[in-house]
Amino acid sequence: MNFFVVDAFTQAPFLGNPAGVVILGPKDTLDENVMQNIAKEVRFSETAFVKAKNDKEFVLRYFTPVAEVDLCGHATIASFKVLEYLGLVNQGCIYKAHTRAGTIDISIEKGIVMMEQATPSLGDELDTNEISRIANILGISQKDIGDSKYNLKPKVVSTGLWDLLIPVKSRDILFSLSPDFEEISEYCRMNEIVSFHVFTLDEDRALANCRDFAPLYGIPEEAATGTANGALIYYLYKYGIVEPEKIYEIIQGETMGRKSNIFAKVHFKDGVYKAYVGGNAKIVIEGNLLIF
Repeated sequence: MNFFVVDAFTQAPFLGNPAGVVILGPKDTLDENVMQNIAKEVRFSETAFVKAKNDKEFVLRYFTPVAEVDLCGHATIASFKVLEYLGLVNQGCIYKAHTRAGTIDISIEKGIVMMEQATPSLGDELDTNEISRIANILGISQKDIGDSKYNLKPKVVSTGLWDLLIPVKSRDILFSLSPDFEEISEYCRMNEIVSFHVFTLDEDRALANCRDFAPLYGIPEEAATGTANGALIYYLYKYGIVEPEKIYEIIQGETMGRKSNIFAKVHFKDGVYKAYVGGNAKIVIEGNLLIF
């Protein structure tokens, strides 16, 4: 079985978000325990396991070092960059990715892998006491949450996975966060969400700059998070900040020394507006699994 290490959401090695990618041949099988142990061994935030159903459809499963998750944006970007490298997919075509979060469309255009997100869902806005608790967990003041131009408030949003989106008023605040990972884990466990996705619109190089914390799934901080930024672009669309069909850039990972350039848009499909997230990727290691 082929194994790859791929830096997603970048064109350069050692930036972006690294993912493991395992390509299974037609006769290859791995049980869940083996896939989980591989993900634990390589220790990336996610490792994807990919198997072709036919020329246009692929089954993808995603494992963090501690658990399987329904969907992972950066590992999907990485997987389709590997499939392109192997000649199994081509530019300008649309492919189906079958995931535990549903079947999504994937396209490759000008080196950018764009992935459809699941149908969006919005949770309720949080009350003042809950916002105060979140601020304490992040090591900031309650007045730091929000923004200087729009009436943005924390909200749980899903475009495949549930994430808590938390606006803060400046890059300085974003970069100075001191998160309590045990408290984030407990909050995510109790509220059945994946991560705290903290962002600011105080960014002159892109639409937003963000940080993502998912310690419950063994990821204290992640350099690029496709699904959470899918939720973010839809959230900003619902607040009237972004326009449909226009591609926006989001920056993540700077505090980790792994700047990621994430592209996202809202597109009308099948009677609803859906989020799409994409990026480039760089394959840095190619090898074989020798576990049998």
